[in-house]
Amino acid sequence: REANVEMARELEALVEEWKRLVIAGGRQRQPDHIALVLQHLGPMPPAERPRERALWVAALINPLPALGVAMEIRPAALAARSTAEALGVVLAGIRGSIGHLNGTAPLW
Repeated sequence: REANVEMARELEALVEEWKRLVIAGGRQRQPDHIALVLQHLGPMPPAERPRERALWVAALINPLPALGVAMEIRPAALAARSTAEALGVVLAGIRGSIGHLNGTAPLW
């Protein structure tokens, strides 16, 4: 349980970096796209609810309409058999998207 909370805590800084890169890089599909997605999602669940936080991050980086800046991770996160597995999927997904956005590891 504590390991899951620690993994969930890692997501906070990653989400902030991801949002910054999407907005500063002009990757929003419409004006204030990220703000609208965040309004629909509500606040990020606390790290003490790690599975909920993982699913929230999956929804953020794979919104509808799509941003086209991350691999599709929602099905894998939802199908994960454990919280640790869901967190692993989401951490890999957001790190991959950050690498794509900052140019260090393009996804395509």
